[in-house]
Order: sequence, then structure tokens, then C-alpha cells
Amino acid sequence: MTFNDFDLIDELKAGLRDINYTQPTPIQEQSIPIILQKKDLIGAAQTGTGKTGAFVIPILQQILESPSEHTQALILSPTRELAQQIDEQIFALGYHTGISSATIIGGEDFAQQAKAIRSGVDIIVATPGRIIDQTKVLDIDFSHVKFLVLDEADRMLDMGFLPDVTKIIERLPKERQTLLFSATMPQEIKELANRFMKDPEKVEIAIEKPSGSITQKAYFVDQKGKLKLVQDILDDLEWESCIIFCATKRGVDELERLLQKKGIKAGSIHGDRDQDERNKALHAFKSGQVPVIVATDVLARGIDIDNISLIINYDVPRAVEDYVHRIGRTGRYDKTGTAITFVNKKDRRPFSAIQEKVGDQLEILKTENNKAEKSDRRKAPDSTSSKSSDTAKQKKDKPKQDTKKDSSSQKSGKDKKLTKKEIAEANKKVQNLDSVEVVLKGDQPVSKKQSSKPSKKSSPQKESEKQQKPKEPVIPAERITKATKRNQNAPKPAKGLWGLIKALFS
Repeated sequence: MTFNDFDLIDELKAGLRDINYTQPTPIQEQSIPIILQKKDLIGAAQTGTGKTGAFVIPILQQILESPSEHTQALILSPTRELAQQIDEQIFALGYHTGISSATIIGGEDFAQQAKAIRSGVDIIVATPGRIIDQTKVLDIDFSHVKFLVLDEADRMLDMGFLPDVTKIIERLPKERQTLLFSATMPQEIKELANRFMKDPEKVEIAIEKPSGSITQKAYFVDQKGKLKLVQDILDDLEWESCIIFCATKRGVDELERLLQKKGIKAGSIHGDRDQDERNKALHAFKSGQVPVIVATDVLARGIDIDNISLIINYDVPRAVEDYVHRIGRTGRYDKTGTAITFVNKKDRRPFSAIQEKVGDQLEILKTENNKAEKSDRRKAPDSTSSKSSDTAKQKKDKPKQDTKKDSSSQKSGKDKKLTKKEIAEANKKVQNLDSVEVVLKGDQPVSKKQSSKPSKKSSPQKESEKQQKPKEPVIPAERITKATKRNQNAPKPAKGLWGLIKALFS
């Protein structure tokens, strides 16, 4: 089947040829005929299946068939980037048709957007928050809107836009065509569809399952080893452009800085960046000036960028559908791609849910660090056993050595024990301090006569210096004890003024 089978207006066919659209994707093939029949539609399809074309093409066709001076279509998107992308596709496909469109998103000039709304552009593409802000300032005329599109409805639910979406829908004409596209169908989205849609047709294309054209891999790696693994992957694989997804805005900023420090050209995008910064980063990435972009899930849905060959989940996504959307940035249409996920201990639970969903499509790999750790663990018992045997041997030998030491010390102590007569003689010799050195051995003083003869190695000059500077004697234990007792019994002088007076007259 080709687009020629839809009997489209020539100007629209020319736009399709300009962007090389020849054959419709499955979601386009099934959705376009239903929308051209003016029926409501619920389209459940994964990212990268051509959902945008599935509703833009038939809306352009119907606007061309019934032109008007008022806004005929309102398309609501969860993110600014997706809204801009939809507007770009409207411009490309409708280039030869003269159909006008405007994006009403945060971070852009509020006055210029208000002017576009007043001018009555054919199609408004908006984020819910900004269009609500405009309604507070302008009296927007929604009475001529014929088409309402809710793109990535589940994402709008996750981001808390459902109350705003409800307010917007309530201001639209009841007689309209409503098109809802969502990768997943939670209960809240089903209730929204039941409330605001009339007998919608349903089209489901491989919901929540990654494309078979994506090679999926996962590494079990510690947090500290992730940066090194990113470098190895970028060095080893062949790729054209790469998106690295992080869980937090802070993580995005930090990883971008580390990659640039390693000499890797990298940009970044997340919700805290102003619109001008986000536009510049996205343009640099799309044009190939920066081959790597680090992002939060703001870049996970609806962004159509050519030649993304590599996706790295630096952090494991918390939900299976987020994983599907992230890796869906690659392997689009007839192209192939690679998606690699880094898993650490805290990610085991969400990763198990991903494994259960994708099954054998996901290949588990191990880093060299993990292999090294495993080999070290295998060697550990040998080294431990040898170490323990050495310790046991030392403990076995130790008692024998200690016994010998104790017996020798007891023997030497017995040999050197002096009589009372020898102690008395030693104390008398203390008076001649230049010739006697007293050494304390326990409580027993031991006397050693100093050699008056110079050693063979010492010179006469050195010997005379020794005689001039005698060694300080080691005081016998008995003298120390007596002196201590005497000092304790001696009267202490009085302190203060009374002590001074007593000292003067004593």
C-alpha cells in the first residue's frame, strides 16, 4: 500500500514526496482511513511507529477540503519539544497547501503567541499549561474547532496535566472529531475517552513492546563504573548519534560535564533549561554538531531525530513504558539501533519488570570489572587458607618461644639477685659517680664499672671529651623512695598574702 491509495489532494501528496513518505506505517495505514471518515479514534502504539503522521495527514486533508478563517484544529502535547516537532511536520507536509500553524508553549514569547491565536491560524499545537495561561488573558474563540488531538495522553496524565486537559476540552464544541493517541491505556485515560469521545474506533499496534529492529543489551555495573563504561561503549561501537538518559536533572548536568572533561562532545536537555537553551541543544544535536546528548525523559517521547543509532540508559527507568519510549528513539521505521542499559543493585526490581516484558530480546552482559571481581573471589579461598595455615603455624610455634624466653629471663634474674651486703657496697660507690653507673633491674640495683681504657675505635681526643662531660647517674631505687617520702612529709608553704608575710619573718 502507498499514500496514493488514500486519494489525497495533490498539494498534500507533494509534501509527502518532499519528505520521502512513500508507504504508510501500520498505524498510519489503519488510522488514516478511519479519521478521513470523521470518526473518533483511540490509537495505541509505541513510540517511533509514525503516530504524528497518522493524525496530521488526515487533518490537513480535511482542512483543505473545508477551508475556514478560524482555527480548526487543536493539538495538545505533553512537552514543548514534542509540540515543536508536530508543528515542524505540519509545516513540512503542508508546505504546498498554505495551511498555517502556531505553537503555544512555555518559554516562548507570550505576546507573539497571543497574536498568532488572534490571527486565526488553522492549527494550534500547544502544551496544556500554556494554552490555559493564554485563556486567562485572551478571550480565545474555540467555537470553530473541528478537530481535537490528545497526543501522548498517558504522558500528560503522568505529568499532572489531566485537570488542565479537562478544562480545555470543556471549552470546545461538542460536535468535533477527537483523536487520542497513547502508548499505554491506564484507567484514567479510559475514563477520559469514555467521557469526551463518541463511539471511538480503536487501533492497537504492538503496545508496550520494543521494536524488533533494536538490539537490547544490559550491563550490571556499579555506579562508580558507569562513566568508564560509557567511554568504552562509545569507543568500541559504530554509531552516528547517541542519547544518554539519566533519572534526574542534576544527574544530566553532572554527566554532561564529565563527558566534556573526557573530550566527548556532549550537550544536555532537561525541564529546568529555558526554551532558548533547549532549542539550541536540540538543534546542535539534530544537525550533528554535538553527537551525544544527555537528557531526562523529556526527550523520551515523540522526538523524531534521524540517525539515532545508540541509546544508553545511564539510569534504569522506573516503569516499563518509559523504557519502551526511551529505546524507541532508535530503530525507527526501517533502521536498526542499539539500546544499552546500566543496572546496579538498587535497580534490580524495576529492571526485573523490564526483563519480564521484553524477554529474550534483552541480552545480559558483564563488564571486565565484574569478571575481575569474580576471579578474585575464586582465588580468595586459596589465599585465605594459606594465610590461616601460616597463622596457625605461628600460634603453634609461639608458646614454645615464649616458654624459652620466660625460663631464660627467670634464670638470669636468679643469677643477678644481689645480697644486702652487695647492695650496701653499691650505694657507697654512688658517691664516685664518674666511675660507676647504676642500672635498675626490677627493684635490684646492678653496678657496672666503666672501662677507663679507651676503645680501639675511639680516639684520645674523644675520650678526654667523655671525661669532661660525665654521664648523668641513674639514681638507685632506694634513694628515690626515701626522697619521695621526705617530700611528702615536708610542710608546704602557705599561699597568698599570709604566705608572703610568713616568708619575710621566718
